[in-house]
Amino acid sequence: MWRFALFIGLICSVSLNVYFFLQVNVHTIETTFQQGVSANSLQRTGHLQNNEATTKSRERKSTKSGQQIVNKIKSALNAKDYFNANFLIHTLINDQQVELSEIRLFWLRAIQGLIQQELFTHAEDAINAYLAFKSDDSDFLYQQVDLYWQQQLPLLAIKYAYEVQYHQVNNVEIRKTINLARALVQQQADVLTNNNHWLALRNLVEEVLLFDPQSLNLQLLLARAQYQLGEFDYARNAIKPLVNQPNYKIKARALLADINAALRNPQSIPLSRQGEHFIVRALMNDTFNVSLMLDTGASISLLSKSAFDALSQYSEVVYIKDLNLNTAGGQVTASLYQVDEFSIQGYVVNDFIFAVSPSYVNGDRENNDGLLGMNFLSAFDFHIDQTNSLLILKDK
Repeated sequence: MWRFALFIGLICSVSLNVYFFLQVNVHTIETTFQQGVSANSLQRTGHLQNNEATTKSRERKSTKSGQQIVNKIKSALNAKDYFNANFLIHTLINDQQVELSEIRLFWLRAIQGLIQQELFTHAEDAINAYLAFKSDDSDFLYQQVDLYWQQQLPLLAIKYAYEVQYHQVNNVEIRKTINLARALVQQQADVLTNNNHWLALRNLVEEVLLFDPQSLNLQLLLARAQYQLGEFDYARNAIKPLVNQPNYKIKARALLADINAALRNPQSIPLSRQGEHFIVRALMNDTFNVSLMLDTGASISLLSKSAFDALSQYSEVVYIKDLNLNTAGGQVTASLYQVDEFSIQGYVVNDFIFAVSPSYVNGDRENNDGLLGMNFLSAFDFHIDQTNSLLILKDK
């Protein structure tokens, strides 16, 4: 019995020792772990603080470096070294710490100052240098327009004004740029009109119509210029599409009435000289323009082969027959054709017959497409004023 009690006592003693041993080691492990965690936390905090300090230092250096480049660009612009300014601004593209608006505004004001001082070559170089960096900047594109306008190069300014639309991204801005370009056209047209420079106005409008073929106002300006120049056939053709347009019909109908009245009166039609001969402009089938040499010795009018080929592309012609013709240059073999209408400033011959001869080469007779013979002239009372280079026509 006592052995059993001794065994039980031994077991309890061992168990207590093990329990106290474990408690001491668990406390030690927990203390060690907490100390390790604390040390790692402090180390991480230190790394974060170091990284943040490094980032801020880099940002300060980047900002300082970017501002130095901005200052160099300003110095280059002041020195009119636009090549260097363009090179430097490209280095700022990837620098997020530098605000480009500052240098853009400085550059823009520099150009405006150059234009005001009439330093046009420098202004053009400065504009081109910036547009090489950013080609769609409207403010600089309009500085280009103003540059040519201030140099009294209106057609070039207008051309660039119309081209701004191709750098816009929405219809509202496109419409705005077209309206600005049209305003420049009207401004220049007013100057030419007030000074009665009708030939210059006609030439301007014909050029601008290439950029803006849908402009009805240009069509009206063209018709008015042609009317003032005595080009009544052309003026009538130009004004006809406008007579039913809501915003133009009153002016168009008034001008058309003036044109028709002028066409009914005897006209002094201007001629151009070619040596001892005279050249007159005519219209075939109301579509095709030709320049013909007056030849009172020719019984029938004649076109060169090249002029006839061009006419055939735009208008219907009817073949009649072949025959030999006597002209001032001798006898030629020709083919006869007919068009519905032939006119010179409102003087019209219907079912007009003319000849086409391969032997008549207009390259040998510059500035004309053939001969105007008596089959047109004899339809009217006519007189050639050689002194003033005029063809005077009157209905019989």
